[in-house]
Amino acid sequence: MQLFRFFFKCSSVQPLHGLGFDLDIASDDNQAAWQKPWLFILLLFLLFSSGYYFLIFNRALAELELETDTRTTLKFYWPNKQGNYSEKNSSQLVIKPGQKYYTVRVTDISRLDRLRLDPSENKAANIIIRRIALRQTDFPLYQLQSKEDFADRLRPVAEVEPLTPLPDGGVSMTVGRHDPQLELVLPKMERDISWLKELEHGLAILLLAAACWAASRLFSRQLEFAPIFAIFVLALILVMAAISDYNTHPDEFVHVAAAEYYKEHSLPPKVGDPAIAHTYSMYGVSRLHSGEIYYLLAGKFLRFAAPLHLKPYFAQRLFNVLLFSCLLLWAFGKPEFRPFFLPLLISPQIWYIFSYADSEALSVTVCLLAAWQLAAEHSSLNRLLRDEPEKRRWFAPLWLGLLFGLLLLQKQNFYFLYLFYFLYFIWRIRQMPPSWSKRTLARFTALVLVGGLLFTAFKVTDAWVNDFRKGQLELAAREQHAEFMYKPSTPLNQKHLYLQMRDRGKTLQQLIELDRWGEKTFRTAVGVYGYTQYAASFAYYDYVRAVGLLILLMLTVSAAWRGGHSGLTLLALAWGWSLFFIAALIHHAWTVDFQAQGRYLLPMIPMFAILHYHCQRLVFRPVFYGLFVLLFCLSVYNFIFIGLHDIGKSVL
Repeated sequence: MQLFRFFFKCSSVQPLHGLGFDLDIASDDNQAAWQKPWLFILLLFLLFSSGYYFLIFNRALAELELETDTRTTLKFYWPNKQGNYSEKNSSQLVIKPGQKYYTVRVTDISRLDRLRLDPSENKAANIIIRRIALRQTDFPLYQLQSKEDFADRLRPVAEVEPLTPLPDGGVSMTVGRHDPQLELVLPKMERDISWLKELEHGLAILLLAAACWAASRLFSRQLEFAPIFAIFVLALILVMAAISDYNTHPDEFVHVAAAEYYKEHSLPPKVGDPAIAHTYSMYGVSRLHSGEIYYLLAGKFLRFAAPLHLKPYFAQRLFNVLLFSCLLLWAFGKPEFRPFFLPLLISPQIWYIFSYADSEALSVTVCLLAAWQLAAEHSSLNRLLRDEPEKRRWFAPLWLGLLFGLLLLQKQNFYFLYLFYFLYFIWRIRQMPPSWSKRTLARFTALVLVGGLLFTAFKVTDAWVNDFRKGQLELAAREQHAEFMYKPSTPLNQKHLYLQMRDRGKTLQQLIELDRWGEKTFRTAVGVYGYTQYAASFAYYDYVRAVGLLILLMLTVSAAWRGGHSGLTLLALAWGWSLFFIAALIHHAWTVDFQAQGRYLLPMIPMFAILHYHCQRLVFRPVFYGLFVLLFCLSVYNFIFIGLHDIGKSVL
């Protein structure tokens, strides 16, 4: 009971400025956590001990040495109490040519007499299994390695040709694509618990909990750990940019081609110009006609970097690396910006977009800066709205106007974010009304005019170059440059299967359940590389999903419980916009093009940043940032051992 009192005491805040949120991040919050460290350490000890018991002590580790000629999914199944197999009781991993050693967690083997092994899912394959081993704490090692072991304990069940023993141990097999199955016979094994060893584990967990308390005490007050972690992330981004081969990343060749055009030009090209034919993708679309300002800026950076004689794709990657570096430096110098910077560290997929040539990096950067200006108590925009005097009173409207103009010239999926910003701005001024003096109105009008002029100049120039009929020209260009399966005139039954799925008769339920739009989108949002061919184990995504949901749950409950009316309103706004945005993505995938790519969810980062900024004093910070550090560690693992390890390499 004292732990619960401790938790709620640590979550209490004093409202500031009628917002229901305490925005002073420099103050010493959650005093109870620091005055009673033993309670916090005990809470973490119980949490870590539960994780150790359920994820390590009470689960076996399966080790496999095998070879395959086909990239496919291997699954372990274990029976339930009724002796039946189901997807609920399974573990899976991806096996692929060139890799021999695999590990995956399965269930507690103490009460089992068999496991089912499905060596391939929906694919025919030739597989050689040289070794299978099961390890569980305080159990004897179970291992299949010799010919006799495999003959006695591994039995074909379905869609597997007779196993062929190998002279040096192991078996080879040819499996069909329709649910091949093997049965692994387990002997009865007794657990011999070493209490001395478990005591050592308990002491180690206790020391880990104490170390987490010390780290949270040291770094969480002004989020000092955020820029420190980001230095390491910047190094990973730079390594990925340097070692990865050209066009091993999504659509990199079209991004590079578009930026190279602006290296020598300043006006946009006319749609269909033969000189830019190489910039069109298989859809018959050129990024030069997307309306994004990224390619103009990246092209001028390429011109600036020309004396370095870098390969164009690497120079353009450095532009995105520079964007992340600027955000990092800003987080170092501006503590109030750190709550907005922190969401950049939650997923390796975010780091990935800063490591290769793409336009999403600029969109994330600009939208994050816009979120900071909208929400932060001491930002230039909010000082302007409060009519606070400044030495350079016209400098703020100028640079805020430029930021506003850049915001309007970003990637199309970020347009949905404009609606959230508008509604949030209304919420903000209702909670804390501006001081509408003549000076405030003049400066705010100047801000809007500067941004509007930049946006209008860019769009009008593009329309003028295309004789004010850009839509017609783009349709003709798609017809001319697209591959046959993507041409507008191609009959529906001859188009790519992922186009216009609703018109083909596929229901929305089938899109979600059979084509797994949600699961694919989630995985490509938290760590998939290349053209989605480099992915982690299924267990990794399950861990990330669990930790991410806990973080989201803490934010939601904290805002709803402790945020008052303003907190509930902001929470409803954030959830409502998120559901609307996801629904729009699903509708596009169903009616236009099935694109289950997590990078389309990037507009949610600024929304999450604003929500985190307002909830940072409401959450129980030691646990919240402890979960965040855990998610960061998972992300580092994924980026290094999946992204950097598997990506195609290049020598500059």
